[in-house]
Amino acid sequence: MTTDNLFSLCLLLAEGEAASPLQVRIDTLIFSLLIFILLVLLLAKYAWRPIMDGLEKREQSIADDINNARTSSEKAEATLAQYEQKLQSAKDEASVLVAEARQDAARAREKLLAEANEEAQRQRARAQAEIVAARDQAARELAERSVDSAVSLAGSLVGKELSPSDHQRLIEQSLERFSNSG
Repeated sequence: MTTDNLFSLCLLLAEGEAASPLQVRIDTLIFSLLIFILLVLLLAKYAWRPIMDGLEKREQSIADDINNARTSSEKAEATLAQYEQKLQSAKDEASVLVAEARQDAARAREKLLAEANEEAQRQRARAQAEIVAARDQAARELAERSVDSAVSLAGSLVGKELSPSDHQRLIEQSLERFSNSG
């Protein structure tokens, strides 16, 4: 088809009655097809490349963001693991310190008990020594009084007085006899 034929076809169609909207008009169809092809060519030359470049940049940016997020997540997990390990280490150290403190307290308690027992033994020994000394003193005093009474009685019976040296000798003999019998 040449241009003249196309033009005459367009005139023929234009002279006729108004076409129904459902009817296909060849001239409109050809014109629309030419415009569509021209638009596709223009878009392919000027628009598709920048659009595709922009989409690729956006895709790369999203991929980089995902990789950065993944890296950050891994670092955070590693840091969390380190903190958990440090926390566990601190808990273990605290447990060791508490155990040592308990052992120290037990040793201190045992030491105090041992010292208290030693002090009690010393006081008991001192008290027993004091009791023995007091008993011996009481026995000595009893013996002295007994001897004094016996000497007085004997002196009054015999009729003579004993000298202080005789008196002392009698006291010592009585104490020896009393100690040996007790």
